[in-house]
Amino acid sequence: MNVSDSANLQTDPVVGALRVAGGARRDAAPCAMMVAPPPRAARGREGERLFILLDLTGPVTPHLYREMREVVMQEYWSTRGSVTAAMRQATAAANRHLFQFNLSVTSSNRCYGGLALAVLHGEDIFIVQTGPGRTCVLRRNQFECFPRGEELPHLGMGVVADVRLYHTFAAIGDTLLLVSSSLARAAGDAGLARVLPRPGVDEVLAGLEQVGAGVDFIALVARLVLPAAAPRVVAPPRATAAPPQPGVPPLQPETSTAQETSWRSISARVTEGLQRTRSQTPRPAEALDLPPAPRPEPPVLPEPARKPGPALGERVWKDVQVVGRGFGERVKDGARAVGHGIVAAGTAVADGARALFRRMLPGAERRARRQERQPRPVPKENRVVMMAIAIGLPILMGIFVWLAWKAFGEQTRLENLKALAAQEVQQAQTASVVSETRQHWNAVLGYAERIAELQPEDAEAVELREQASRAIDELDGIVRLAFVKMGNFGESSVPRQLVVHGQTIFVLDPAAGWAAQVDFNLTGDGSIVPEMPSTFARTGLEVDGSTIGSLVDFAWVEPGSGRMAGGLVILDENGGIVGYDPAWGSEAGEPHLTRSLLGKPPRVPRAVDSFEGRLYVLDPSEEQIWRYEPQGDLYPDLPSPYFVVPPIRPLGDAMDMAIDANIYVLHADGTIDKYLSGEAQVFDTGGVPGGFNQPIALAVDPDGDSGRVYVADAGGKCVVVLGADGAFCAQFRADEAFDALEALAVDEAAGRFYAFSGGQLYVAPLPRLP
Repeated sequence: MNVSDSANLQTDPVVGALRVAGGARRDAAPCAMMVAPPPRAARGREGERLFILLDLTGPVTPHLYREMREVVMQEYWSTRGSVTAAMRQATAAANRHLFQFNLSVTSSNRCYGGLALAVLHGEDIFIVQTGPGRTCVLRRNQFECFPRGEELPHLGMGVVADVRLYHTFAAIGDTLLLVSSSLARAAGDAGLARVLPRPGVDEVLAGLEQVGAGVDFIALVARLVLPAAAPRVVAPPRATAAPPQPGVPPLQPETSTAQETSWRSISARVTEGLQRTRSQTPRPAEALDLPPAPRPEPPVLPEPARKPGPALGERVWKDVQVVGRGFGERVKDGARAVGHGIVAAGTAVADGARALFRRMLPGAERRARRQERQPRPVPKENRVVMMAIAIGLPILMGIFVWLAWKAFGEQTRLENLKALAAQEVQQAQTASVVSETRQHWNAVLGYAERIAELQPEDAEAVELREQASRAIDELDGIVRLAFVKMGNFGESSVPRQLVVHGQTIFVLDPAAGWAAQVDFNLTGDGSIVPEMPSTFARTGLEVDGSTIGSLVDFAWVEPGSGRMAGGLVILDENGGIVGYDPAWGSEAGEPHLTRSLLGKPPRVPRAVDSFEGRLYVLDPSEEQIWRYEPQGDLYPDLPSPYFVVPPIRPLGDAMDMAIDANIYVLHADGTIDKYLSGEAQVFDTGGVPGGFNQPIALAVDPDGDSGRVYVADAGGKCVVVLGADGAFCAQFRADEAFDALEALAVDEAAGRFYAFSGGQLYVAPLPRLP
């Protein structure tokens, strides 16, 4: 029996839980445990094992922990369908319960935190993470951690929880770890990877306590073992885990040799018993000692009565008569035929003798009359037909010659073009000057197009075109992106705006006067599954007793500089600020919006952005960028000017602005100015191949450390990537996604690039650039 077979067995892993608070061990039963299916679990849940880890912050009580645990268990075991659907239902139920609890208490008594669920289903392990937390799996020498490099919003902060779903495989000897985010940060992945391979679960827990010294945390460890080594665990819904006994290690699986010998002996005994049972088992009739039941005889039917016929002598005489009559008739026919033949022969002999006798008599010999034939008339000449033949024959010959020349000539031209293309490829590969290299590869593209015109399905022409395109892309720093469509928002008269925060995408249409959001989830293989877009703000909507004006721009504001919470800020033309936090909403699911006025509204706002809680508004009419300091989540004070001296270039044609400690201003002619603390910095974009055609927007990642600037060039149908000093790094291109560029956004930490083009929202993996 091998390891892969043993993973299919329904066995309870060896489980241990640890909770450390204030430097001492506490009861971990309310927070972390493994649960077996109850007697009345939903169909398909039999044989599964559910692992739960709850890590809440705030004035949390054991009663709240037990309530949350009961909600998760009841929702999961009662949900039919797939494992992932049941886990999502359980997570959503836990989030609703905690959210309702927070609504019913004061802000100081609210509790938040994380929930980690894992389900062992045969050879599969399904993992769901909501809020802070970490789930790790040690599979032989491979160590995996989920989620991968991102901190999720806390459980209980909104009506809808931000859920991550992962999947991996399990085998005998693998170790599963559910742990608080505090220990994950303190120990790191390397520290956890050193502890998990320890031989016993108690030793793993002791190691976690060592690497997490001085940190409050909760951990749940489960190790898969063979059935002979697994302890029988009975886990009723409200049972609590017994504290580990010091000095008594958990049962461990035997060595592979002992396991193989044990299973071979068991198999031999089972086979011997089956053979003995088959040889001694009597048939049903013998077992009851009853005689076999007699088969019913078929009924005997009477034969029909026969009529009396002629005797044997009579039948023989009749046969003789029939044969005799037939023979006599045949003799008569033969004699008649012979007589006719004799008569004909005699007649022929008599006619011959008569003719011979006449020729022997004296007299002139009679001339035999010869039948004369009438001469045939000469046919009339058809001059039209003759002229058609005279003209048609040369034409047919010319067509034949042209077809032959075309067939052989095209083949000759194909061979010549392929030879010339191969010569250009060789020269391009040996050229040392970039301009010459580009010229040769462009010639290869031209030859490939001509070959395709003569023979469209020629494989060599396709290969030449792809080889030349790749080489030119490398010379021009082009990176091809593979986009996934996230949604269609229709057409608009002005470019839309785009903001991304975590797994939520915000879209603003200033012309139509609406703002919408698109949430998406990640599957186990990293694929993106978008949800339906929803509109949360419109021009003319009444909020806090005032009306939202025409929408100008929006930005995501992080906490800092006196601002307490992050959220989306929308600027309207009247100087109003609409605040929106997607984590909060009413019980009916309505978005929670606020509206306030800036301390001094700008005259002609063009763009808005934020940094460290402060709000920056680009006002070309006053040649200034206004900086607003927060008071809580509002900006009621007068702004301060960003430029003490006028900027190096007038802001009248400024189109967009982006901030990452530096402020970048994009002008209509493609010029980008960089400022730090109001002073101009060096930023030279002269190295961009071909320059900018029609730049419309730019973006930076304020949380990233690359310092790159991404510029959307609608005329060039590309996105140009610049370094911190303006040096050219690369340009992104796509087949259809950049045909009508409007906006862009980037998340370097998550490795995703977003684009809005032609009313379509796209997302693609962000390439790694040197």
